[in-house]
Amino acid sequence: MWRGPRRRRDRILLRVVFYGSVAFAVLPWVFSSLMIAPYRQGGGGPEPGFEEGWLPSDGLRLRTWLLRRDGARATVVVAHGFGDAIESYAGMARHFGARGHSVLLLEMRGHGRSDGEHTTLGGRESRDVRAAMDWLRGQGLAPRGFVVSGVSMGAVAVLLAAAGRDDVRAAIGEAPYDSYRETMAHHASLFYGLPRWVPILPLSIALAEWRAGFDADEVDCVAAARRLRAPLLLIVDGADPRMPEPVVRRILDAHPGPKRLWVAPGEPHAGASLNDGYWPTVEAFLSENGL
Repeated sequence: MWRGPRRRRDRILLRVVFYGSVAFAVLPWVFSSLMIAPYRQGGGGPEPGFEEGWLPSDGLRLRTWLLRRDGARATVVVAHGFGDAIESYAGMARHFGARGHSVLLLEMRGHGRSDGEHTTLGGRESRDVRAAMDWLRGQGLAPRGFVVSGVSMGAVAVLLAAAGRDDVRAAIGEAPYDSYRETMAHHASLFYGLPRWVPILPLSIALAEWRAGFDADEVDCVAAARRLRAPLLLIVDGADPRMPEPVVRRILDAHPGPKRLWVAPGEPHAGASLNDGYWPTVEAFLSENGL
């Protein structure tokens, strides 16, 4: 007569084990896959005036478009956001080019036609930005140093790459996040309603680190800003819940040198360059810093 209750207890235990396995094994694996997934978009030939090329980074081949000018001004390196490709930044390159800057559009690992099976939201992509700067110097294409510019993931990559370098003359970042761990906690709450104390998040980050070969603690734009030796322009997209003004200000406040913050009114994430105030703000920042 005890067999029925015992069977019910066994079924309950099996359910607990099953759902626990889903929560602490399957879900972290799924979330880590979202964190490091590559994104393939673009891939067309270069637009008129650009030279398509390839450069090495960590044994990977990365696609580039180069717009040449006479070298009288600092060379601009532009890094795209997650899920984007260099085609989206041709107009930006032409605008910088009109000021006399040579411009390299860099397609980072795991995007477009560049090599790479994983993305790290700016972590290892910072190596791609450094590789681009080193390649340009080796080719004699950056006699006046660099202006580095990036959007979202690209902003994180350029800030990390520029930290501590003497050849970076200015850094421009639109919608960077403060640190990898903080932005994951923020996005988990924003998109999935997960509180910070849920262990799924640190487990997911640990799996992402292991699978993509990076250290999440090193992806820290606040720490990078402290080491940045160049003037800094940070841009907030005014209607962006993902990287709102308080997040971007944490990076700005850490920078000890010349700096400026601009909020693009009403713009969504990564939308500031479409605002009428974007280029006046960027050009004023460059001019006031002798660039």
